[in-house]
Amino acid sequence: MTEVLASTTIFSLSGELPTALPSPAGDSDSALDTAHLVGETLRETCLIRRFSAAGAILRLAAQLESGDAYILELKNGQTIAGTIGWSDGEEAGFVFDHSIDVVGTLARNLAILPAERRSVPRVEIHQTVSLRRGNNMEFARMRDISQTGVGIETDLALQVDDKVQLAFDGLRPVEGVVRWARRGLAGIHFDEELGWQTLMPWLRQVQSHPTRRALASPTIHDEDKGFGLLTDKQVVRLNTHARVREGVRWWNVLVRNLTPTLVEFEASAAFAKGAQLWLSLPGMPGWPTSVIEIEHNRYLAEFRLPLRPHELAILAPGRLAS
Repeated sequence: MTEVLASTTIFSLSGELPTALPSPAGDSDSALDTAHLVGETLRETCLIRRFSAAGAILRLAAQLESGDAYILELKNGQTIAGTIGWSDGEEAGFVFDHSIDVVGTLARNLAILPAERRSVPRVEIHQTVSLRRGNNMEFARMRDISQTGVGIETDLALQVDDKVQLAFDGLRPVEGVVRWARRGLAGIHFDEELGWQTLMPWLRQVQSHPTRRALASPTIHDEDKGFGLLTDKQVVRLNTHARVREGVRWWNVLVRNLTPTLVEFEASAAFAKGAQLWLSLPGMPGWPTSVIEIEHNRYLAEFRLPLRPHELAILAPGRLAS
């Protein structure tokens, strides 16, 4: 029996128009999704190299003219109207007439496969992810994700075979190992594969509720006096990575300042006023908090039990604000 290869077509949650891109080293057509490009006098089999909400990069033999209208017929039965944006002889950029639900297309692709063969291909996605290696933790930028691993941009000097933990907004923490690392990029293989039943609803959530903006660098100090705790005489200025839990879901946040009773943090997730959260700082068990003020992506929350002096000393030894 011939083994069916997992799709190597890249699905992107961005709304970017298809532009000519260099082919990755070792790129193979063998596992790209197939489709048909149909016009008045043409029905051409093509391969889908990249698929986004705005269009697709197609590989095909036919010579196409920019501006010509076609219908793209996918294997799942979906038909998409569009025009040729560009063509270089081997590939063409097909611009959709209307924005496409990328996760919906993925779901259709999975639905036509037997359950034992359902696998989510690589999805291009830009999200903040918390990366922990030993005692070092930082925010990294996710480039793509599949059921078996993730590609990231990071300032940590990762080495092949490093053990790491990843925390994605809205998912449980995931353990993994570094498979490759070079020039600020790294590929991490999950110790346990994410099931498509877990990954697909998460992708749907990300597509439906994109983060409002990436979290700022912890080295950037916000001096806005109109919000937060900077004028409080008891403030401890942290500017450190942390995580919060709402229900069973974890989110990455950047804690700016805190006092024994209040904490100010930034998050790309949206929390409601009054939300009950669990705040966890590196090396600490965590505390229950309640959101009391919101300004854009900045939150002020109240500790339900005030922090004790020894906890403050652990969090920021010698770093009390003057």
